[in-house]
Amino acid sequence: MPIVAVPPIRELGTVPNNNMDEATFNVIAENFTTQMAPWGGDVKAVAESAKTNAEYSNQRANDSNTSAETAAARLVDVQTAANGAFAAANYKGEWSTLTGALNVPATVTHLGRLWYLKLNLANVTTQAPALGSTYWGEVSRNDFTVLPCPAGTTNAADRGLYRMTSSASVLLLPAAPWHGMVVAAANLSGALTPVIQRNGKTICGDAEDYVMNVLGWQIVLQYDSVSGDWMRVSGVTAFTVAQPAIGTANTWTASQNFTGGLNMNGNPVVARGSNATGDYVRFADGTQICSLLRTVAAFDAAAGTAYLQSGWTFPVAFNSKPVVPSPGHESSWSTSFVVSADSATASGLSNVYIKNIDTLSRNTAHTLHFLAIGRWN
Repeated sequence: MPIVAVPPIRELGTVPNNNMDEATFNVIAENFTTQMAPWGGDVKAVAESAKTNAEYSNQRANDSNTSAETAAARLVDVQTAANGAFAAANYKGEWSTLTGALNVPATVTHLGRLWYLKLNLANVTTQAPALGSTYWGEVSRNDFTVLPCPAGTTNAADRGLYRMTSSASVLLLPAAPWHGMVVAAANLSGALTPVIQRNGKTICGDAEDYVMNVLGWQIVLQYDSVSGDWMRVSGVTAFTVAQPAIGTANTWTASQNFTGGLNMNGNPVVARGSNATGDYVRFADGTQICSLLRTVAAFDAAAGTAYLQSGWTFPVAFNSKPVVPSPGHESSWSTSFVVSADSATASGLSNVYIKNIDTLSRNTAHTLHFLAIGRWN
């Protein structure tokens, strides 16, 4: 089941409004409502393709997880052997407590890490253990200490894997990190707002904080003292040809760090879902689309009269007023009715109206089509 292409959504054409004369209004309304049924099918097709792609991505993730579990089981054996080799390598203690000559073989601890001596030293105090040193090498480690990062600011430590569990979680990188320092974080908050603060350095070459705006997103950063930059340990970095330009000062997003997964016209899908008030999908460029199909039971509608219906609360709010085309509808007397709504807010429509534009009274059920397009960030 490979990734499928996201189908296009057709244009609905001119939207009828009450400023038109009756003849023009009738023609425009008929054309507009005729397009609603196939347009609703387009929206449904987009949702189905997103669902198909999400299921495919989930299956790939499950396959990767199985492989990771197998590798982890083998790593235990490797680490056991490594621990035995390290114990036999003549451990000397904390480097800062040593003085005088030090000869191979020897191992020390420094900055919370284990180091082995590669060349004899006449005076151990002259060469501090560091990555890239002629005299020292780090004893390889793959472990992280899992640490909490709740609401508020948490200071990052070397080899900490921080569980960002609140929408207000802030992980503060150190102001003076050492070369090779590693910090990891995972967004487990259920929100899109946890932040990694750069604290004077750059992250992936950018002088902006890092917003963990993808649910479940994980990242590992390692500090390079030559460039003064926190680099991503694996995968692509923030700036590649395929990535969109960063347009907001002081923030850039986790979703700008990758191009895989669901996407529409090159923009990754970062979230999708549904609830009692409709479906929604969010894209990495900030676009948000909400939709809803609502059934209205049959009612008597006098000729030329508009009937108030309940409004529409969007399934998720926009960050500002979205574009909301006039709702469409389906009924057995489709050309006899038009649907309109009050002006939208960031959270929904307050009132919706069904108007019988025929010269005769009608009694019919309706299926209403709602759509809103705007921005979530």
